[in-house]
Amino acid sequence: MKVILDRDLCDSELSYCQRCSAAFIRYPEGYDRHCIKDVIDDNKDLLTLEMHTDGRTFEVVLTEEDQELAGVEGWEVLADFDPALLRTGAMERWRQLRTKPAAH
Repeated sequence: MKVILDRDLCDSELSYCQRCSAAFIRYPEGYDRHCIKDVIDDNKDLLTLEMHTDGRTFEVVLTEEDQELAGVEGWEVLADFDPALLRTGAMERWRQLRTKPAAH
């Protein structure tokens, strides 16, 4: 399964994002999050995360060990950069999204 997340759709600070993403990584089929843009059945056994944040795209295929680590610490423990601690502007992005056609 491949999950595409967009952190720009949520204004939560990084510590909340850590807890939220860790819960999602532990139970990827049991939680819905505001930041989830798409879930794709790629017919692979391993979970792939594609995270859009801070003008970057971070993609990682989670091994069992990675999934166990990120299931406790959150996605950023696997990132090769330091994500922003605080976020703003999500409400404006949601307003822009609601004006797009449903087929978008």
